[in-house]
Amino acid sequence: MSRLHAAAVNRSLRNIGEWHYSATVSSLAAQTMRFKECDGWDAAATQPYFFGAGVLSQSMEQTLERGRCPNCGAVASSHFCSDCKRIQPVRSNVDYFEFLELPRLLAIDEAALEKTFYSLSRALHPDYFMGASDEERQASLARSSILNDAYRTLRDPIRRVQYLLKLEGYKEAEKRAPADLLEEVFELNMQIEELKNAKKAGDEQEAQEARESLEEALTGLKQRLAGIDDTIFSLFSQWDAAIAAENGSGKTVLDDISELLSNRSYIRSLIREIEEEF
Repeated sequence: MSRLHAAAVNRSLRNIGEWHYSATVSSLAAQTMRFKECDGWDAAATQPYFFGAGVLSQSMEQTLERGRCPNCGAVASSHFCSDCKRIQPVRSNVDYFEFLELPRLLAIDEAALEKTFYSLSRALHPDYFMGASDEERQASLARSSILNDAYRTLRDPIRRVQYLLKLEGYKEAEKRAPADLLEEVFELNMQIEELKNAKKAGDEQEAQEARESLEEALTGLKQRLAGIDDTIFSLFSQWDAAIAAENGSGKTVLDDISELLSNRSYIRSLIREIEEEF
């Protein structure tokens, strides 16, 4: 979506006065910033898209939960009514997987995800609702914004699993060093401190020696980080199999992934700390 279109969306939101969703689509104009991966869980990417409390009446929420159109009462898909064809308002507990018509799996078909995204982008585009009611224009704007957020979240494997963990009730774990890395971390912290002291003292020779030592350690940390990612991705199929089997083993898989993400966050933070000293 272009910056001009994102700006137009925001202007339209400010001018609409009936439903008063508290959400805005400022994220559309800043999507490249939002997509930058953070060390911890990306709060914007792992939380369902919530609108302000009390936006939709309780009866309307219940109607939407039952899969009924609040306009005519007919069966409605997640986006449009099958009878009156009106675009549907957005529930307060949007599930990105459901929104993009995907099962809650991790090893998703990325080609199918992209195809669905572009198809929905056309169907939900605000330009198609310029002559519609305020409610329909509002729904189009809201759904277009959610669509972009959902797509950016689910197309990235790490953000996808972070989001799934959030849906499954997990909280972000504290950054934690892998047990077998504790001694190395202690040594690295000493080397970082030595580099800082050498730079402060103006001792370029000692500083260069410390950099060379840290560069070698940095290479090892990046290799370890890649290994953690590979391990996380290898667990995707185990989660999907557990869901298909319905045997309750999925929690063990998610526990393992959550622990790995904690280790991953710690190592990424350590890598950044070292790189900042070069």
